[in-house]
Amino acid sequence: MSYINSSVEFSYIRRVAVAPIINLANDKFAGEKVMNVVATEILRRDVFDVVEFGEVSKVLKEEGMKQDNLIGKQLAARAGKRLNIEAILIGSVMQYGISNIAGSSFPEVSISLKLVDVNSYTILWEATHSIKGANILDQLFGIRKDSIEDLCKEVVEEMIDTLFD
Repeated sequence: MSYINSSVEFSYIRRVAVAPIINLANDKFAGEKVMNVVATEILRRDVFDVVEFGEVSKVLKEEGMKQDNLIGKQLAARAGKRLNIEAILIGSVMQYGISNIAGSSFPEVSISLKLVDVNSYTILWEATHSIKGANILDQLFGIRKDSIEDLCKEVVEEMIDTLFD
């Protein structure tokens, strides 16, 4: 599921920051893992420059970001000026791990991302996407081999496709 703001011409965006991803999953490092995949996918497509994570985190904390990683309008504007960015990617990871349903175990990744203009705080693009991998029996018999990391890359690629298509 995705949304793109049809009234916006994206060519004004040259540089973005990927904010720390809110982690709602059981894997305590899921947010960092997803953040890396998102930044890599954007850089791979050579559409926007991406500010280095350490600098983004430092500026956001100095400008008042709390432990919950929520970024409001004023924080986005202040960070945008300091980082020299036009937009910030904000998101959450809802699932990143092995799910068990009706006695079947399978890897699952679920992510939500949005690109927000740092000055107007307008949502430019938003997407939520989930993928379930092969169950354990399929993996054992070699039918499909989905790692959680592979699913994460696939989810992010499919999400970013909706931004650039």
